[in-house]
Amino acid sequence: MGRLSNTIRLENNNKKDFFIKAFLILLIFLYSIPVSAVSRKDRDSLLQLPLFKNEKLLELELKTNLSSLINDIGENRMYHKCELRLIENEKQRESKIDVEVMTRGNFRRRKQNCDFPPLRFKLPSEKLAGTEFEGQSKLKYVSHCQSYKDGFEQNTIKEYLIYKMYNLIDEHSYRVRLSQISFIDRLTNDTIQKFGFFLEDKNDLATRNGKIILHYKNLKQYNILRKNMVMLSLFQLMIGNSDWDICRLHNIEILSVDEQSIPVAVPFDFDWSGIINQTYFTLDPQIAPDAKYKRIYKGYRWSDEELNAAFTDFNELKEAFLELISRCEYLNEENRHGVTEYIQKFYELIGSKKDVRDVIRKNAPKIPLVR
Repeated sequence: MGRLSNTIRLENNNKKDFFIKAFLILLIFLYSIPVSAVSRKDRDSLLQLPLFKNEKLLELELKTNLSSLINDIGENRMYHKCELRLIENEKQRESKIDVEVMTRGNFRRRKQNCDFPPLRFKLPSEKLAGTEFEGQSKLKYVSHCQSYKDGFEQNTIKEYLIYKMYNLIDEHSYRVRLSQISFIDRLTNDTIQKFGFFLEDKNDLATRNGKIILHYKNLKQYNILRKNMVMLSLFQLMIGNSDWDICRLHNIEILSVDEQSIPVAVPFDFDWSGIINQTYFTLDPQIAPDAKYKRIYKGYRWSDEELNAAFTDFNELKEAFLELISRCEYLNEENRHGVTEYIQKFYELIGSKKDVRDVIRKNAPKIPLVR
């Protein structure tokens, strides 16, 4: 009897060990699956959603207590109930959607800078099937900033085009959709019709690329995937934007497969770019008044091979950039000419060895030696 009970006890222990080992193997397997494999279905579905797949101008009406919404710009802001109507709904479905909208942003939320702040939309995902917003739940909206001053709508279209240009450089980039919204005050029926654009949700951006968002500050440019960082730093030079910083996560998202993988950087918020030239834009104080190019380079001193490869990539993209600008029917001729000329100056810069030395190499910090 003692020998039998010992045998039973031994068999039970073996079974217990077996299940523990099996469980541990399963855990190791699950944690070893890359994010890109886990989220493949989500990535594929995001690519098929209509909002950012379609480039046609999105025409909308938003009815609410407009004054209450756009003046709610304090620190304790709230969502406001609004009625969103999609104009020319091709599927002839009910196009009125109850949504919630709140003001957002920092600089552009202040009255002295913009009388119409950027917005954040909260959408009822269960009621969006068959509409342009199908599959969306929250979206940022970049507004026209000033309702009664000339030029601001055109500047918003320029910023939209900057996002579209960066889409041509890197899939790790925010998708956007140009829109024209009639903002209708529910109390007075006063209406403001302006261009703006919707910005892809940052979590969708990450999922679409099989990555997660990292919130690490104090990363350096040389910690980022090199080609991504070289192209990003030159793109910011092309558009004349110095309002970004990897270390502070200022107007930059950091994405990675996991915390151990080399991350990539994604830029956003380009309104302080020289190519847009907002009325509140000021040149970086480091730019000399008599500088040939009214730009400052904020990248590192990448190797000759890396820079030359990037210049080749930019030269191959030149016609695509210019075509994107020329076929934007909502940009007027004066601004189309100005944006095109600004881009051409960048190509003049990277085509001159002297200018590359003076503008890019000369003052750029060296990459520290890895010990």
